[in-house]
Amino acid sequence: MNPELLAILVCPRSKKKLALADTVVLDRVNSLIRAGACKDISGQSISESASEGLYQAETKIFYFVREHIPVLIYENALELK
Repeated sequence: MNPELLAILVCPRSKKKLALADTVVLDRVNSLIRAGACKDISGQSISESASEGLYQAETKIFYFVREHIPVLIYENALELK
């Protein structure tokens, strides 16, 4: 992801800075998806794996990046608490 873009991205809900999700977070998200136990904040099931994402560590919110585009819609994010 473009470093200049990443430097300005914040969570639309908390307004806290987002960072690229590391492999530990991506593995956790993909494990939930494979288990069929992954739902976004709105309650919709997620079946497409994540190869990239943005994560807010303090609030534990994960945003998908699809086709190199961050999906910064809170209802489509995952809460990893």
